[in-house]
Amino acid sequence: MQGICKLCLRERELRHSHILPEFMYQNIYDAQPKRFYSLNIDLSDEEKSFSKIQQKGIREYLLCTECEGLLSKYENYAAETIYAKNKGNKAYIVNQSETINQDGFLYEYAGFSYPDFKIFLMSLLWRLIISDSFQTPDVAPEIAEKLRAAILSQNPLEYDDFGCLLQVIKYKKGEIMGNFILQPFLTKNAKSDIINILIDGFMYSFYLNSKSISESQKEVFLKEDGKMQIVGRIIFHDKGLLERVMAAYKYFMSSVKK
Repeated sequence: MQGICKLCLRERELRHSHILPEFMYQNIYDAQPKRFYSLNIDLSDEEKSFSKIQQKGIREYLLCTECEGLLSKYENYAAETIYAKNKGNKAYIVNQSETINQDGFLYEYAGFSYPDFKIFLMSLLWRLIISDSFQTPDVAPEIAEKLRAAILSQNPLEYDDFGCLLQVIKYKKGEIMGNFILQPFLTKNAKSDIINILIDGFMYSFYLNSKSISESQKEVFLKEDGKMQIVGRIIFHDKGLLERVMAAYKYFMSSVKK
């Protein structure tokens, strides 16, 4: 398909590009036949919700071959680092702790390549923003443009530009709440809107105005020295997230029975 590449803005032959990298679906596909259910859930109006069976990760005609190659470099790094694809872990835990009642965990990592992982995170946010397939809340055009320009020039920006809180969501200690993707949703703190997406047990929370939040809140972001804090928490202690997950599950079960 001929069109304008969303990244380089040149007219090119467009690839059927993944919005989320294929490796993020590795635990979501059914084994036989290979497929998964794509759910679009609207908490305010169930009539706008729908489900669809997909054979491959959600894709759109977005990028030219050259720009797909650019992003794949950073996707491969993330696949080896966080998801341990091919057992190629790049980062490592230097310390971990938990709350007394074991409803919260903190994993302190080191060994990240700051440019590689930060650009991966930025590319994930950018694709969610420009995608027509995901119900990502509206974001100001200048935010999308800043991300696009930085990704194209392979500039990871400063650590507190579009900082990401990465969390592992669990049913209980030792049991990750994986195997599904929850549509992007918006939360807010006093200083910044936050775009969140839950992907196979990993919650990515992107602060759109992260320079404005407190220094203590920035502690969890990936730092230029390769350190990052990943938070673990139990789903039943987050009422808002639990409500979204239960609504998705309820709609999924009702749609499967039809």
